[in-house]
Amino acid sequence: MSELRKLATAKAPMYLDDRSPEGHIIVCTGGGSEHSFLRHRLGLSVECPICGQIALSVDLIADFYRRSLADPAWAGDPRDRHESKRRP
Repeated sequence: MSELRKLATAKAPMYLDDRSPEGHIIVCTGGGSEHSFLRHRLGLSVECPICGQIALSVDLIADFYRRSLADPAWAGDPRDRHESKRRP
C-alpha cells in the first residue's frame, strides 16, 4: 500500500471540535494522549503545540462540517426550525 493511501485511510490525529468567539477548538490525539488547544485563526495548516502533529486546515474544516451534517440537530429543513418557534 502506498504511503499516500495509508495517510488517507488512517484515523486523523486532529479534529476541529467547535468554534467559539475566541477561536477554533482543536482536539489532537497524537503522542498517545488526547489534548485540546485553541487557534485564533486557521492558516494553511495547524500544528499541535503539545505533540507536533500537523493537519491541513481544509481537512479539519471539511471533517467538521461533515460531522455537523450527520448530527440529528442539523437534520431537516432550516425553515422547519424557524416555523416551530413562531408564535401564533
